[in-house]
Amino acid sequence: MAAHLSHLGGYRIILVDRDHELVENLKKKGKFDIHVLGNENADCTIRPEQVYQLEDTGWYEQMPSAGILFCSVFGSNLGALAKELAAGLGRRYMANPEQELNLITCENFTDAALILETEVLQYLEDEEKTWLHQKIGFSESMVLRTCLGPGEHQDALALRVQDYFELPCDREAMKGKIPDIYGLKPLENFKNQLRRKIFTYNCINAVITYLGARKEYTYLFEAGRDPDIVVMARQAAVESSNAQIAAYGFDREVQYEWVEAALIKFADIHIPDPISRNGADPARKLGREDRLIGPALLATKHHIRPVGLMNGIFAAFEFRDEQSGTRIADRITVEGIETVLQDICGLLPAEPLYEMLRKEYHIRWP
Repeated sequence: MAAHLSHLGGYRIILVDRDHELVENLKKKGKFDIHVLGNENADCTIRPEQVYQLEDTGWYEQMPSAGILFCSVFGSNLGALAKELAAGLGRRYMANPEQELNLITCENFTDAALILETEVLQYLEDEEKTWLHQKIGFSESMVLRTCLGPGEHQDALALRVQDYFELPCDREAMKGKIPDIYGLKPLENFKNQLRRKIFTYNCINAVITYLGARKEYTYLFEAGRDPDIVVMARQAAVESSNAQIAAYGFDREVQYEWVEAALIKFADIHIPDPISRNGADPARKLGREDRLIGPALLATKHHIRPVGLMNGIFAAFEFRDEQSGTRIADRITVEGIETVLQDICGLLPAEPLYEMLRKEYHIRWP
C-alpha cells in the first residue's frame, strides 16, 4: 500500500526487508507488478531505486535524504526492527538533524507506532533521544486495503490489491510539514478513529470469517454472501456501532456508512481473500482490546447485550489455525472456558461479559 501510493505520487522508492530471498529476487527483477482487483486500468509496475536486506547497513545512507518512512511488518516483529532502525536514524541525526521526518506504521496492531518508538529509544544515546522526540514523528495508520499474493500465471513478485487508494493516519503524531503522498489522509482524534476501524471493520471481518470457517467456505466473499452469516455480522455491527456512538460520540450516519462499506467489501467477488488468512492467529484476535472482545466489552458497558458478537467469539474458539493446527476449543476442553476467558480474552471474573460468555458457553456446550 505505502509503496503503491508513494509510486503514484512520483516518489523514489527504497525498499528494506528481512527476507534474503525476497530481496535478492527484487534486485534481480528490478520491479514488481501491482494488479488492482476489478480495475485493470489501475494496474502498474513499481521499480524501486534500491532494495536492501535489513542487516545491510547500506540503507542507512539513504536516511539523511528520506522524505518519509513507512513500516509494514507483523506487529510481533516491531521489536526486531528497532535496532537497525535506530542505527539508520542515528545516521539521519548526524547528517540532517534539523529536518523533521515522519515514520508511519502500516500494521493492524494496537499502538504499533508507540511500541516501535519505545523499542527504538532503547538503542539511542540521550542526545539522540531528545532529537527523536523533537524531530521524528511516529504515526499509526489504518490499513483498509486487502493485499494478496500473485494469482495464477502471474509473476512470483506480483501483488493483487483491492481497488482502494486511501491510507488514513494519525495527524497529531506527525512532525513538521507532511509530505504530499497520494491517498495519505492525516486525521485528527486518530485514536478513536483507529478504534472505530478495529471495532467496526475488523469486527465485521472476524464474524464473517469465523462463521464462514464453520460452514467450510474457502474465501471471505463466499461467507460474506451467505444470508445467515450476513444477518449475524450485521447484528454484531449494530451492537458494536451503537456502543461506539454512545462512548465516542460518533455521528450515527457516518458510523453506519462504515458498516455498509465493510459488508460490501467482504462480499466482493473480485477479492479472493482466503478464510484461512483472515482467521489466522485467533488468540490474538480474541484479545481484550481487539475486534471481538473489545466491542463486546464496550457494548455491555452501555447496556447492550452482544448477541452477534458472542456468536463471533464462539466461532473463533472453533477455528482451526492453519499454522499451529490447533483450536482454542481444544484448550477449553482441557482447561475449561474460564481459563480461556481470562488467559486469552483478558477478562476478569467480576466483569459482566465474563459471566455472560461463561454461562452462554455452558448452555451451548453443556
